[in-house]
Amino acid sequence: MKKILIADDHSIVRLGASVIIKETMPSCIITQAQDYSEVLTLLEKEDFDLLLLDINMPGGNNIRVVKEILEIQPSIKILVFSSYDESLYALRYIEAGAAGFVNKSTAMAELSNAILTIKERGKYMSDEVKDLYVKKLTQTKAKINTMNPLSRLSNREVDVAKYLMQGLGIIEVSTSLDLSPSTVSTYKSRIFEKLNVSNIPELIEIFRIHSAN
Repeated sequence: MKKILIADDHSIVRLGASVIIKETMPSCIITQAQDYSEVLTLLEKEDFDLLLLDINMPGGNNIRVVKEILEIQPSIKILVFSSYDESLYALRYIEAGAAGFVNKSTAMAELSNAILTIKERGKYMSDEVKDLYVKKLTQTKAKINTMNPLSRLSNREVDVAKYLMQGLGIIEVSTSLDLSPSTVSTYKSRIFEKLNVSNIPELIEIFRIHSAN
């Protein structure tokens, strides 16, 4: 694993990650990107072995970026490095094609462990994500949905919910996700119905309660 691309809109995060990666693999070559459009430009120009990807980054705040990246470079390993809650997002991104998911709140040593694990085995899951994966395999969908209402949402509905909770209106969400306003409205209605909420504050609260379950 020689060529690594770090994509994050915060320079301090890119610097910290670079230090950890260099300590882990001194001979690797590190390139940095600060937004999703820059990521795509770099991927079109040269091949990378690993992409350390922040998913809460300008232009890249939805799960479909994984598919877009793999369409450009099918062999690249994507390690999602995000402040988003691991219990809600990790399996979704891994099932979409990411090689692993690390929460930024974990110790930097965990980032090093994740990179080495991907290098050796191709995939990385924390103990928590492994437990979630086993539960998903062994429990019926109905039982999972009863345990955590957020699991009722599709990946696209989670994307829409994230933007709604940030205070964006229908038009702003449609622009951000490249969807029609009517489609966003439909998703919003489905989200509210599935979670049995009637407004954004209630939506924020149910995510706060259940995202760590």
